[in-house]
Amino acid sequence: MNDSLYSKKAICPICGKQFSSMKAKVNSCKVKKKDEDFCIHYEDLNPMYYEVFVCPSCAYAAPENSFKELTEKEVKLLKEVFSGREVSRSFCGQRSLDDATAAYKLAIHTAELRKASASVLAGLCLRLAWLYRFKGDKQEQLFLEYSLRNYLEAYDKEPLPIGNLNEISLMYLLGELSRRLGKLDDAITWFEKAATNPEKKENPMIEKLAREQWALTREQHKESEKSE
Repeated sequence: MNDSLYSKKAICPICGKQFSSMKAKVNSCKVKKKDEDFCIHYEDLNPMYYEVFVCPSCAYAAPENSFKELTEKEVKLLKEVFSGREVSRSFCGQRSLDDATAAYKLAIHTAELRKASASVLAGLCLRLAWLYRFKGDKQEQLFLEYSLRNYLEAYDKEPLPIGNLNEISLMYLLGELSRRLGKLDDAITWFEKAATNPEKKENPMIEKLAREQWALTREQHKESEKSE
């Protein structure tokens, strides 16, 4: 076993079976760079590969921090859906990029089945988009779009904070996702909202990023108008 990984036990809330899943040791994960949409690139071991737990018996999948957070109604629903389900691969050992991608797809499928909140789906889709980015796969754009759509719904309907995003951070992220998808007018609006948000005093790094990306997007907008 890779010395940078350790085994963690879990009990599946759907089938009740115990299994072990690998986790990355924090001190073994060296940051290489960070993208403007909060995606972190690592030198070697990427802890995101191991964030989603997948039951090897029924394929119930969810991030470790919400693996057991199911209502009785959701458990009943998923038991009916997953009953007799065969699992063709195991995610309990060391994972490749392809394994991580498949694990996140299962987590998104599970979240959709249990009608999880828009913010949950947004976060899962964003991370899957990052995995496709690591691959250099064009499907990154598809899942950035899904993420943006769900974050917009969460912003309209859910109380803040959304996950670990306060209002200014979410506004900034909505701007950056819009920019990456070529929705420059929307991006400019969101960056402006973030840069002028009252929370900026407590979030100077986000304000700085918002102003930098605001300026960049306005330049991109000018260039796109010239080429039309």
